[in-house]
Amino acid sequence: MAGPEDSSPSRLEVAGRRYSQDILLDSDSDLDTQLTEKLSTSLLSGNGTSQWAEVTYNEVRNRIRVPYFSNPTRLIKSALYLLVPSYLASHTNLEFKRYKPGSTEWLDGLRGIAAFFVFVYHHVVAYTGEEHDYAWDPKRHPNLIHLPILRLFYSGTPMVKIFFVISGFALTYKPVRLMRKSGSQGTLMKTLASSIFRRYQRLFLPCAAVFFMIHCWRAWGAFDWFEVRHLKDPKILPGDIEKYPAKSPDGFFGQMGVMAAEFWLFAIGSPVLHAKYDFDTDKHMWTIPTEYVQSMALFLLVAMVAHLRRGFRVYFVIPACYLFWIYYKKYDYPLFVCGYFCAEIHAAMDTQSLLPTSNGDSTQKYARSFRKTAKTIFFSFMFFIGLWLLSFPTCDGDKTWGYVTLCQIMNPNGYFIKRVAYHSFGACILVWSLLYLPRIQAYLTLPLFQYLGRISFSLYLMHGMVIRTLGHRLVLEGWSHYEPDAYGRRMVIIVMVFLFAVLPVVMWMSDVFWRLVEAPCTNFVRWSEQLVVTKEEGVKEQSGQIKAA
Repeated sequence: MAGPEDSSPSRLEVAGRRYSQDILLDSDSDLDTQLTEKLSTSLLSGNGTSQWAEVTYNEVRNRIRVPYFSNPTRLIKSALYLLVPSYLASHTNLEFKRYKPGSTEWLDGLRGIAAFFVFVYHHVVAYTGEEHDYAWDPKRHPNLIHLPILRLFYSGTPMVKIFFVISGFALTYKPVRLMRKSGSQGTLMKTLASSIFRRYQRLFLPCAAVFFMIHCWRAWGAFDWFEVRHLKDPKILPGDIEKYPAKSPDGFFGQMGVMAAEFWLFAIGSPVLHAKYDFDTDKHMWTIPTEYVQSMALFLLVAMVAHLRRGFRVYFVIPACYLFWIYYKKYDYPLFVCGYFCAEIHAAMDTQSLLPTSNGDSTQKYARSFRKTAKTIFFSFMFFIGLWLLSFPTCDGDKTWGYVTLCQIMNPNGYFIKRVAYHSFGACILVWSLLYLPRIQAYLTLPLFQYLGRISFSLYLMHGMVIRTLGHRLVLEGWSHYEPDAYGRRMVIIVMVFLFAVLPVVMWMSDVFWRLVEAPCTNFVRWSEQLVVTKEEGVKEQSGQIKAA
């Protein structure tokens, strides 16, 4: 996806930002690009609205293929095709590239796995109470699923830390590549300006669609069944029961008013005005405002250090910023800074050195082989250290072997601060070590993980509403056949509901949302930017610089 310096600069940006908290997809199709260029040229040239209308009508007519509307059967068939998951449809255009050293497709795979584990966590946490929070102990908590690393399969908080590191990596990799090219300051500043301009819309437009869906479900009574039972018995589920948005007594349009007020707090009040918001519509979306605020701070840092020497900015400025915020216990921004550091390291790596070479005598070959083996052993060890730190338990870590020492190191801080800190350190170490482990990178580029990466943002947005409706109802119906102390049978119900109901529905909804909402939002943001971007006469861009013609 991004290998040599002469490759397309947008490809790596695309690879690193198919997430969760940022939503770049594949590059625009030829038709999208042509339509954007024609519309923007017509508007900016001042030729009037008639030419713009003619261009719009002709392009839209060609793209929607009018015969579909003259044939209702064909139209309905085409509409139903949209509801078929892309991995099952005969018309699918899913393509996955084979792994190449130096590429960044593995970021998508890592993000996809993290998003899926967040999904699993939110399903489990409602039904298990505090049982999943403890670390493994042979006397108090002997279940093997509590062991370090294994517990990551149902842990959500550490995965969010990985999201933030990946976002920092993806947002800065293209600027970093431009910094390494002489005479590219003009292009670099334009790239940063474009990223800042589009960032808000890329994050919040898909969320607006989710808000609309959730409040429609609320108005139509999708949450009422569980809410009534929850009011009668607050302990109906032993775990974390998420809030529901307020229901308007004025019907559907009243609910839309509630939605507008909620979305204002979510999209403006929280990230811009720093107002307190409880995320009643969907608790899982708390990461989106955080992502936006920290992204803006990261862009400011990149703009500040772009003209500095690489050694100074990479080995002094970035570590100084990281340590400063760690000292003051602000652990979100350092994750983005770490991602930026990883982007600098990755851009400077000689990817060919990761492969065996036949040049040189036997002594040189042996020395290279030894260095490569030692490096692989070291970074493999760091990789497992990162996983171990990410496995820091939510509760009782100060009484568990291994984690006791970590807790003592950070005394007298509270347990929550210790947990957040070590999860953050673990995420940074994990992503940094993966830069030097091409074999693990290759596994992360398998088609399954790449697909999860592509729909990861949609998966993140869709799973909450399904768990709170279909999931809760089926689990409670299954539990009604067993006594409360039938722990094993109740766990079987949780697993069966997830595998045969919640998982298929969430994956289907995520795939459809990805194609019908997320991708069009991304294309709309690009198109709208082209309509308002400055086109100065007598100025042209050459070799990454703005020069007078």
